Amino acid sequence: MKLLESIAHKENAVIALIFLVGLGFYLYILTRHPLIYGIDGPYYLVQVEHLLKTGSLKHGDPPLAFFLFAFFTVVFKDTTLGIRVGLALVSALSSVPAYFYVKKISNSQLCGYVAMVVCLFAAPHVRLLNDLLKNAVGVLFLLCFVYYLHLVVVEEKHGKKNLALAAVFLVLTGATHVLDFGVALLFLTIYVVAGFFFLKNWKRLAKNAAILMAIIGVFAAGALAAFPSLFTDFFKGVSFLQDLFSEETGETSPALFLFDPAGGTLILPVILVGALFAFYEWKKGNEQETLAVATATIIGAFLAFPLIPPEWLWRFLLMEFIPMTIILGFVVSKIKKRTVLAAFLILCVLPLILQGIGASGKMHPMIGEEEYQQLKIISYYVPSNSVIVVDFRYGYWVEYLTGEDIAKKPPSELKLQYDHVLILIDKLSPRQPSLPHGTVKLVETKRYVLYQLP
Repeated sequence: MKLLESIAHKENAVIALIFLVGLGFYLYILTRHPLIYGIDGPYYLVQVEHLLKTGSLKHGDPPLAFFLFAFFTVVFKDTTLGIRVGLALVSALSSVPAYFYVKKISNSQLCGYVAMVVCLFAAPHVRLLNDLLKNAVGVLFLLCFVYYLHLVVVEEKHGKKNLALAAVFLVLTGATHVLDFGVALLFLTIYVVAGFFFLKNWKRLAKNAAILMAIIGVFAAGALAAFPSLFTDFFKGVSFLQDLFSEETGETSPALFLFDPAGGTLILPVILVGALFAFYEWKKGNEQETLAVATATIIGAFLAFPLIPPEWLWRFLLMEFIPMTIILGFVVSKIKKRTVLAAFLILCVLPLILQGIGASGKMHPMIGEEEYQQLKIISYYVPSNSVIVVDFRYGYWVEYLTGEDIAKKPPSELKLQYDHVLILIDKLSPRQPSLPHGTVKLVETKRYVLYQLP
């Protein structure tokens, strides 16, 4: 226990050390392979290089993450490395606001350190680095918003400053990724609703929340009016609600990620623990603690709600590390005996770290080096002003290497927009498309065949 107390007195050094360990871990797992990871990995290569060449994005998307990646690309003079370093740095930095938030609600530096470790190594966060890069970047701004939102709620001192910073980070979150923005709005909404029940000075919270909601409205309206092509993702919120309440929701997913030993087996137990501690703090009359833990628990339960359509649920589950960070960090403040604390760290935090390491082992590019070289050869045979019909699994690689547009299906109107309509066939695919009469083979490699359609 004396060791833990001595560590707590060296706050800045410990924060820096944990951050650097997380950064090193992220850099290691992101640079093990020469190719960028995930289905969407090459999409970021396309976007960043188009941004640097033309000053605009090729595909409409909230732009902030791409500007960050472009900055690091210029610094390192390599697009893949720039994206990887930028992603690792920003994602590791997200543990810092997690530290200050949990330290605030628990009044314990040690709790903040545990929160940093959970934030950095939780398997859902690690998987974000593979599956949803923009989402991972937005987490930094999201957690900064949550921290300043909490200060707005519980502190009258520096109220205007905290409100302004909360508004800034909320806008930055919205300019990065719609899912992060949605979770930020969820925090704001639940803070207001829960604050009505748990806080004595609810009116001040309601006033500040109204200001933040007005800022959200101005930001959304301004973004859609000035840059409509960049913020069409905002309408995904409407699509989600339509899918959620649709009578034709289709089959629901069993959320296998929740039972994946390298993924989310700790999510449901942590939500249950959060509910128990929220009730305990409420019975004790602790407003700040009740509000924070109850909000994290409700959000954790919502993100894992089994009736959410599966095409949305897997994304939501990857955000579970945020309530996990808050709840597990807070729990440490209630453990007084060092033997119990040691048992908690060994039985709960250590397995979580091992889960994150296990999840990192599953991160890989969608194609191998040999397939990449074959696609590179094929790119030499693609004429300008072409559109290429290609399997979505490696479609963005084709777009990146050829510089031409891609499509999933060859509708007839494509012929009116492009000089050439091409189709790339994967010989290993179990479903081979029928080709019309007059199709011309342009090039064939060991795995792929490129045809020009008549």
